[in-house]
Amino acid sequence: MTRENHENQSKHESVNNLSSIKELRGSALGLEWLGRLLRNNEVRKSSRKVREELDSLVSLVDNFYRLLGDRNWVFSDALNLERMRAVVGKPTPEEAEQELIEYLKEEEVLRRMITRLNRFPDMCPRMSLLKKAEQDYLQGRYYSSVLVTITVMDGFVNDTFRSEGRKGLHARKSEELHVGDCVATVWDGLPSIQKVFTKSIHARIDEPVCEVFRHGIMHGMVTDYDNDVVASKAWCMLFAVGDWVDAEVKKRETEDEDPRTIVQVLKDLSSTQRRNAENERRLKNWKKHQVDLEHPTDPDEELVRGCTGFLEAWKAKNYGTLGSFFPNFTSKTPSKQAGEARELYSPHPIEGYEIEEIIRPAAAVATVKVRLCSLGKSWTASIRLSRIDGTAAAADWEPGAWKVMGYGADPFVDAEKNRISDDASLV
Repeated sequence: MTRENHENQSKHESVNNLSSIKELRGSALGLEWLGRLLRNNEVRKSSRKVREELDSLVSLVDNFYRLLGDRNWVFSDALNLERMRAVVGKPTPEEAEQELIEYLKEEEVLRRMITRLNRFPDMCPRMSLLKKAEQDYLQGRYYSSVLVTITVMDGFVNDTFRSEGRKGLHARKSEELHVGDCVATVWDGLPSIQKVFTKSIHARIDEPVCEVFRHGIMHGMVTDYDNDVVASKAWCMLFAVGDWVDAEVKKRETEDEDPRTIVQVLKDLSSTQRRNAENERRLKNWKKHQVDLEHPTDPDEELVRGCTGFLEAWKAKNYGTLGSFFPNFTSKTPSKQAGEARELYSPHPIEGYEIEEIIRPAAAVATVKVRLCSLGKSWTASIRLSRIDGTAAAADWEPGAWKVMGYGADPFVDAEKNRISDDASLV
């Protein structure tokens, strides 16, 4: 396949088309929105970092195929990204190819990549063969390494999809190796190589070859494939096949779980667009304000209840309830959060409190000034709350709950004077 052919394959042209990359970009945008809503520069910096890393990855994979796609090399998740940057940094395809081969020959590189294949039950019985093939490759017995990797690929695919009947990799058309979320199939990488892999060779070829001609090699029609280019390509193809199997199995599981029609998809999209438009309208009309503590409005009443519940739990040393007011971005268990609350707050008991002021600078953000009393002293502390649904910011009209942000910081810092007051009175 020529480079022009690759560039005409727009469906598979760039890693940007992968659903996982699109999802990550969407998450980064959501993180940016959250950062703006919370006025948190660190969150916004994190969003920018994610986008920069995604752009770097996309550029790396695309440049890899621009340099080496025509030479039938394939990218996979097993490849080290930093080393691949050294590969694509070479000025010519020949130099890039040599850099990639030298990387595969480095100590422990293949070992680590082979170990990743243990995640497949149908690959486990073949691991001992692959370890022997690794040693053959590193010691220059490329003919042996090639034969083992070819047979392993065939048998592995046959076993993984045994319900389809006896159909190894060699029996698959290149079109079957296209899958929606697999880095190995962008730029038509693996499907293009499959055409070479399955190419019928009926006349003997005695001159050296640089491709993994499975048909010709296994049937004795290619006699000079004993070189590091063919052996290295076979290893890269094996790891790419692993990525393809991963993606194909996940795709089939998703199809079984969610057989949505195009009509349902369009309905969901329309509903999402309507919700987004309504949120934008409400956010535009939302005003910064101070909460009326005596007679809070319906949305503010939820905030006051939440803030009071947090302080009451702190006062009562009810660490289970106290932990429930912590944001849970990493799916901690309630007992884990309770233990965290005990660790953080048991050294700082309070005997009383009075909420002095609540300001809402944004739809999902509140700052609370509260008078705390402990051990005969009182001071005004500042507590920041955010309304959250899972990991996303949530306005009053959306599902969500108020959580205490920065709960791990020392709560005994005086918000006004940065020191503890001697005034022990509480109203």
